[in-house]
Amino acid sequence: MKKILLILFLTPCLLWSQSGPTASFIFNPVCLGSIFTPSDFSTPDPNTNSSIASWDWQYNGNTYSTQQNGDYIFSQCGTYDITLTVTDVDGISDDTTINIEIYCPPVADFFFDIVCIGDPTNFVDVSSPGDGTPPLNNGSWFYIFGDANPPNAVNPNCTATFNYAGINPVTFIVSEDYNGQVCVDTIAKDVQVDSAVSPPCPPPVGIENNTNNLNLKIIGTFDILGKKKKVNSKDLNIIRYENGLVEKKYIIK
Repeated sequence: MKKILLILFLTPCLLWSQSGPTASFIFNPVCLGSIFTPSDFSTPDPNTNSSIASWDWQYNGNTYSTQQNGDYIFSQCGTYDITLTVTDVDGISDDTTINIEIYCPPVADFFFDIVCIGDPTNFVDVSSPGDGTPPLNNGSWFYIFGDANPPNAVNPNCTATFNYAGINPVTFIVSEDYNGQVCVDTIAKDVQVDSAVSPPCPPPVGIENNTNNLNLKIIGTFDILGKKKKVNSKDLNIIRYENGLVEKKYIIK
């Protein structure tokens, strides 16, 4: 009877003294191009209080940091398995793995037409969402026109009248919301406004339809203000194809 009691008392003591540290970390979601910064929340063995001596951070099985908080900038968006392994001064290790996503930012882009001074310039958003599949959902848009009326706009398709002929720089900022994580892209273009006097403002020039795109599937056709139009419409059209190509098309009268 005494021998049995001895075994019952000693076995829990052995397990209790060798539990080791507990690996844990937290992180904030990030967009591609931003620093992924996980925060180590690992704890030492509560029984021995042996301090943690080393950290090993891996993504998809590849070690990328041995610092306590493993900062990293990923080169591609997508999902990654992040594993943290901690080892204490007694040589006992523990690890934990969390699946994270590095979000793809949208790709900002816009079309504009060339007009005479005093006429409004039309702007059409042709940005691509982070996943590459139009349209841009949960997005926001911001044009900075500068010396124009209005000086800025928050709609994807809009107009602005510039106060001077020549080249007018326009900045376009597009953002996309991934459950609270906002990814942003910016593009700047020089918008031309022709003078009505010198040189004389030329009449609109038609652009022939591109027959190379006839075999591509059309996923959207719009007028210059972004309103949906039929493929054979006589209005100015923006044509978007399934491969991502965007064509600006005029019907020549």
